[in-house]
Amino acid sequence: MRDYLNEGAPVHFVFPIDGDCLNERDGEVCGDVLTITAEIAAPAGCAVAVNGIAAEEQGSGRYVVRVPVAGDRAVLTAVCGADSAEVEVYRLRDVVGKYRLSVDDNILFLADITAHADEYRSIFDNPYLAVYREAHEKYGAKVHLNLFYAYTGEAKRLFSAHPDDFDLSMVTDKFRDEWAANADWLKLAFHARAEFPADPYRDSTAEEITADFLAVKREVERFAGPASFADTVTTVHYGSGSFETVCALRAQGIRALAGYFILKANGRPSVAYYAEPDLVKRVGERDFWYDRHSDMLFARIDLVLNINPNAQNLAELPKIAAHTGRGGFVSIMIHEQYFYPDYRNHRPDFADRVLDACRYLREQGYTGMHLGELFR
Repeated sequence: MRDYLNEGAPVHFVFPIDGDCLNERDGEVCGDVLTITAEIAAPAGCAVAVNGIAAEEQGSGRYVVRVPVAGDRAVLTAVCGADSAEVEVYRLRDVVGKYRLSVDDNILFLADITAHADEYRSIFDNPYLAVYREAHEKYGAKVHLNLFYAYTGEAKRLFSAHPDDFDLSMVTDKFRDEWAANADWLKLAFHARAEFPADPYRDSTAEEITADFLAVKREVERFAGPASFADTVTTVHYGSGSFETVCALRAQGIRALAGYFILKANGRPSVAYYAEPDLVKRVGERDFWYDRHSDMLFARIDLVLNINPNAQNLAELPKIAAHTGRGGFVSIMIHEQYFYPDYRNHRPDFADRVLDACRYLREQGYTGMHLGELFR
């Protein structure tokens, strides 16, 4: 695994690290230039300079310097005698004050729409989708639904009233025009083949994840049209993926992957793709991080709405919004299954969790945004 932090080197960047995506919260903007305070670790008493600008030693072996970042990409080079370090950083514009709502593990709402195709006059007659339309209409939410291809086997045992197998090839195309008409705010995306096995792409081949991605894409484009498919952004089930499987998704056009980028109690990464623990700690403190080796942008999911009580979610949101590295762009997420009363971990206040979070963010001045808008 690559050493992204280079902390064992005599000279290395503490901030920013290679791949950091910077915005106006990281410094001061004047015209097209963002000036940040870089921090470098180097031997005590060394004459450190970054891009030719002398740094000030603040504490033994810690150096800081104000550095201008012009344009959308910059290379910063720190020099200390014969030793040097280099990082490549990126400037993301128009992301501060934006938020997204994503939802994982989706498929059952499509089974409902299909089962009621003769009765429903709209996809929003489905009560689950109606929650997201309300979030959009009231609070400007842009909603991203990550889909399973199939609902079968082990997943069915988690429910008491959803007995039938179902997959995306069975979805009605009756509402194709309506999906397309709402594609500006409602996107459908690849998530995984199915809920089980857990962590499905941790050890899979590039060919396996590619086949599953293409199966979901094919069916979404059939029943909802190409505009409804999120072809540049997703969250893989369990944030699962080796470097090779991430590169396989990049080859299919995916340019950003969202994840938790946290460590479990045992110290192992959670929903963090191929990132090792030391990197997870750093990426988890930022809105975005870009790995130029895989050509993939990684986005931090800030809050999963179905885990803790709603009051705790609402107490957490102000902390996230105030966080320098994470509060510029806020990403909230929930899982579909918690909507249903027959699910073993049903959240009766599912709709409140979604709507309350979106309302709070809107009241704080955030507006909805799809991550795919970064690549237009």
